[in-house]
Amino acid sequence: MENCELDQTDNWLVVNTQPHKETYALVNLRRQGFGCYCPMVVKRIRHARRAYDANRPMFPSYIFVNYASTKGKWRRVQSTFGVRSIVLQGEMPGLIADHFIDGLRSREVDGVILKPSARFRVGQSVSLQGGPLDGLVGDILALREKDRIVVLLSLMGQAATLNVGAESLRPLQP
Repeated sequence: MENCELDQTDNWLVVNTQPHKETYALVNLRRQGFGCYCPMVVKRIRHARRAYDANRPMFPSYIFVNYASTKGKWRRVQSTFGVRSIVLQGEMPGLIADHFIDGLRSREVDGVILKPSARFRVGQSVSLQGGPLDGLVGDILALREKDRIVVLLSLMGQAATLNVGAESLRPLQP
């Protein structure tokens, strides 16, 4: 966050919303004429033996409100339905520079921020590094969250799957 003494017209307020109420807060803030932004990412949801992809906020319980759209009356944002509080630096609102928001928006495709290209992909051959299985070669079956990867190995003539961290793998040249 940057100091409030910057040019206030191209900065953004950081607003803390009530849990799971980002969309509700956005609707109410926009209705009042505020410029708002909530970056979204695709997240894999698992529930009741089902898995599906859904758009979720990149920063849960936080949205950004353009400071210029508040016309200096940022306390009105505070009393908006769905808003819990404005992130403050002392008694003044904490502001994020416009280039941070522009950077997020530049990575957006169809309203969702894309993840950087992954080092690994499904079907790629990899070698295990370290541990008792050091040097074994396998193929990637699935990419999981938090840099976990499912690898198919051939151990003693049988296929076995192994769930390992990305740091334990080295990609093999195709």
